[in-house]
Amino acid sequence: MSDSSVSKQSTSLSRRSFLKSGACFSFAIGTSGLITTMSLSESAGANVSAAPLEANIWVTIHPDNSIVIKYGATEFGQGSMTHVPMMLAEHLDADWDKVEVEIVKVHDTNYGNPVFLNWLYTAGSTGIAVYGKKMTVAGTQARKMLLSAVAEDWGVATESLSTEPSVVVHAASGRRISYGDIVATMALPSEAPEVDSTEFKPESEYRYIGQSIMRRDVPAKSNGSEVYAIDMEIPGMAIAAIKRTPVEGERPLKIDTSKASKVKGIIDFVTLPDGVAIVGETVEATQKAKSMLRVVWTEESPFRQVSSDETLETYAKNAEDLSISGTPWIMGKGDPKKILDEAPDVIDALYTSDAAYHGQIEPLNAIASVSADGKSAEIWVGTQSQSTTIVGSAELLETSQDKIKLHPITMGGGFGRRAQIRQQYIDDALLTSKAMKRPIKVVWSREDDIQVGTFRAATAQYLRGSFDSEGKLQAIHHRVAVPEIIPSMNMHRWEAVKPKDVIAMMGSENSTYDIPHHLPEHIKQQRGSRVNAWRGISTSYTKFGIESFLDELAHERGIDPLEFRLQLVHKNPRAKLLFETIGEMCEWNRPREKGVGLGIAFSGYHKSLSVGVAELSVDNNSGRINLHKYWGLGDAGRIVSPKNSQAQLVGNIIWGLSSALKERITIENGVVQQTNFHDYNIMRINELPDIDCRMIETDNPSTGVGELGLAMTAPSIANAVFSVTGKRVRHMPLTPSVVSAALKA
Repeated sequence: MSDSSVSKQSTSLSRRSFLKSGACFSFAIGTSGLITTMSLSESAGANVSAAPLEANIWVTIHPDNSIVIKYGATEFGQGSMTHVPMMLAEHLDADWDKVEVEIVKVHDTNYGNPVFLNWLYTAGSTGIAVYGKKMTVAGTQARKMLLSAVAEDWGVATESLSTEPSVVVHAASGRRISYGDIVATMALPSEAPEVDSTEFKPESEYRYIGQSIMRRDVPAKSNGSEVYAIDMEIPGMAIAAIKRTPVEGERPLKIDTSKASKVKGIIDFVTLPDGVAIVGETVEATQKAKSMLRVVWTEESPFRQVSSDETLETYAKNAEDLSISGTPWIMGKGDPKKILDEAPDVIDALYTSDAAYHGQIEPLNAIASVSADGKSAEIWVGTQSQSTTIVGSAELLETSQDKIKLHPITMGGGFGRRAQIRQQYIDDALLTSKAMKRPIKVVWSREDDIQVGTFRAATAQYLRGSFDSEGKLQAIHHRVAVPEIIPSMNMHRWEAVKPKDVIAMMGSENSTYDIPHHLPEHIKQQRGSRVNAWRGISTSYTKFGIESFLDELAHERGIDPLEFRLQLVHKNPRAKLLFETIGEMCEWNRPREKGVGLGIAFSGYHKSLSVGVAELSVDNNSGRINLHKYWGLGDAGRIVSPKNSQAQLVGNIIWGLSSALKERITIENGVVQQTNFHDYNIMRINELPDIDCRMIETDNPSTGVGELGLAMTAPSIANAVFSVTGKRVRHMPLTPSVVSAALKA
């Protein structure tokens, strides 16, 4: 380097830098020994009055070195509020400790999830998969803008610059400048530049991705300082409990408030389309008054004729009736109907499953403050979708979406329960606030939540299969009798995707196994309850059907169930590795003691893959299943956060075990029979088996983990029961009474 070049680098100062620093500068000795120039902001703090750099819609860099990253999803325990923005911070090379994550609070499709019409919608374990590329590009753009500004200002080649966390470095001269000082003192590009994959930060230089960085939400949740939606209060608000019609589709006919109105703290009563709001000063007062309120309902709903047992019988009959045509689901191939009609030997089986409740730990609640004219509102709520909350609320108030101001609050679980376009508890708060002309906080009890639950639908699945002359599986026809789900959740989305319903049919597609002729078919049914997306969407029952059936086919041919599946995935190296690895983990070929057996099942969620093995014994007298151990293995591509991914997989498996063994909703004369966790049974910690879970990291793009391990649990348990008893259990949940009946059959 010549003396003139040193002089040029060490004394260059842009006009913007000069003006912002008041023409003041100081000198420092760099690590190379060269004299370097620092602006006043570098030596004495940034000019915080300078405008921030809004690099793109996702990230803003401020002169004080703080960085704000927008987050288009919502956080309800899965960790994506940390790991999605962290991907942007990685490619920006930002100091993570200086990053603030800001949840998007408006319905703006620029921030939306392309899986869901570009609405802001958090579901289906899509956060990392759909936002990862957006964050990578946004972070790379912002870093490129900063490097370009420094290169121009210092008169050096951009290629000669590098970055450390929130600092640009010129190694040759030893000069360094923080991102904040760049924003405060240098001329910046006016528009975000185009970038391509060659400009992305190489994996070898990652600081955050692949490391177990502390989740942003964990400290406050751990020390009790987190404010959940149910904790939220605003000035002037009153509390409301809701007395709801016990049967869907009815309304209050006569309301007797004589006793309820005498409860201390009760303010008033508001008639709603399907219930009565009891407004008071406290939760305790409103809940007490609710129990004393007497309401005569119209009793005219067709749902009063609904019985869950009869509903399931109808579904089963229609699933088995091949004269009833269905809607083909995606990825059907070949002509299985023809093959099966001509096959000399066809194996078939019917599987059924009960409805299930979400069971999120926080009962539903919302605060609404509706304006005097009833045409605008503020809402404080835990929601899985900013977009559906805003759009649905605007529809209810018959106003424009810009008149709805949303405050997303931390929620205690979602699992699909908080994802509908019209959330009843939000409607309750809006209508009651409008009538009372004051802010209203609606709080549902657990009994309310179960009574008006929007459940995973009951289902019946009829499967037929056949082998060719060489003993290879050649055809499967998978008929799933279940109501349409999306129309009950979001008619906007249904108009875009009908007649195919991913919420009803996901998991029945064959994207992993080599089956030449395969058809999943939706046999659409009348719903017998309110229905909704449920964790794992439909994979919780479709995988119960297909993976149990594959086990039956393996035993029909006298083939080991693991070996049978390995034959079916011979063209899929990712799945093959999973099966081989879990076989080693559980020592599949090691003989177990008498009365103990293993069952295996594969699952998958979008492009993520998983496989599980259950080890158990069965009490032949009571039908009770005793889980000894559960092994789970997942592949979600590149792992963004190892510990969080493993925790998600473990949580999925626990959820799946609970639903597989215990959880069921029953309905008689249109009324949900369960009322709380004493009769809607969930797995307790003392009932859990030893769980050994691992994630395999591959070079595939990062995909979701949040619902990955759930669907393999029920079929692996059912298959293990067969390995021990020789009896098939084809109904979920596998309660003692269900297992006992199968043992006696």
